[in-house]
Amino acid sequence: MTLSSSAPPSPPAEGPGARPRVLGRYDTGRPGPTVVCIGALHGNEPAGLSAISRVLARLRADDVPLRGRIVGVSGNRRALVEGRRFVDRDLNRRWTPENIARIAQGTVETAEDQETRELLAVFLPLLRHGPVSFIDLHSTSSLSTPFSCMADVLRNRPLALALPIPVVLGLEEVIEGSMLGYLCDLGHVGVAVEGGQHDDPRTIDFHESALLLMLVAAGSLEPRHVPDLAAHRARLAAGGDGMPAVCEIRHRHVVRPEDEPFVMAPGFVNFQIVERGQVVADDRRGPVRMPETGLMMLPRYQGQGDDGFFVARPVTRNALRLSAALRTLRLDVLVPYLPGVSRDPNRADHFIADPAIARVAVKEVFHLFGYRHERAQAEQLVFSRRSPAARPVLPAELAPLLRASEESTEG
Repeated sequence: MTLSSSAPPSPPAEGPGARPRVLGRYDTGRPGPTVVCIGALHGNEPAGLSAISRVLARLRADDVPLRGRIVGVSGNRRALVEGRRFVDRDLNRRWTPENIARIAQGTVETAEDQETRELLAVFLPLLRHGPVSFIDLHSTSSLSTPFSCMADVLRNRPLALALPIPVVLGLEEVIEGSMLGYLCDLGHVGVAVEGGQHDDPRTIDFHESALLLMLVAAGSLEPRHVPDLAAHRARLAAGGDGMPAVCEIRHRHVVRPEDEPFVMAPGFVNFQIVERGQVVADDRRGPVRMPETGLMMLPRYQGQGDDGFFVARPVTRNALRLSAALRTLRLDVLVPYLPGVSRDPNRADHFIADPAIARVAVKEVFHLFGYRHERAQAEQLVFSRRSPAARPVLPAELAPLLRASEESTEG
């Protein structure tokens, strides 16, 4: 079956109400999973919204017997109106327990704080009733084939690996305050899909195909309810042809205000091989060189954002299988016995490592167990991971919003 191609997304109308917060819901009353699809978490990435609307319209038109429910959500509505990545601060970098607690208590300082509060109001009733699968649809400023990103916990793998496109590990761990990272730490499933370049009309098509395949993988749809499923799989597979199946992020180049203007050298695309020492950008201090040989990821060809680029490297499927076996057997109890490693006395799932000893081999072991978040503390390194718990929790910082929600329901 041949799939149709879409036109570029139309520009939003004026005013913050141009796109509703909830694009739509579909629920036939059958028990099953809850899937939340988010588009335009960055305001200059509207393709996901078009794909979500298209899938919801298809489900309704065909009266598909969906299991559970699907909810389509608009991300940064205020930035979407302006066609910008964000208004005041990146909405996908502020989801930390401290910020969420402040916002939940009513302290709203920026446009993105208000966006966060409104998103939480949509999420919270769903979070209270069991696990939720979040699918976050993005696009890139550079030319790109589709790929997915996930925090490296086992419960995310079925959705991410259901797509015949590269899977990128570790991105959620090297950026602070991502929405999916926060929700994943609460015990939910979270997978992001980068569908292609912002203005490429194929990006909407790739997102549509990814959503349908992931709804089947989540158990929301049976394959027979998507008669063109093979064509959607073929569409994605063709887009990722020749790309590595799995990659991991090795380095993030942070652009600080004092580095601006940061200008990426022209012509870089995702998964392009770049050499150590190669000049890839310029900033106020001069040429920016690659810190190591690897794959270029998410080069910044837009004015906003503090991510200049990332460096990745391929990971074998065997490494994924090994890491799954090690975690299933809970062999991470052996991590404190690594040379130069000790358990943090105050925080579970945090380990302290002597950087003089914790070299590449030790870091590789940490990665196998999902400990991909690495940061310096004094003269040591601290490794941590996303919560591996399969049972979701509602953290204390959400209590004010939960009380407000209950009072609103009672009223």
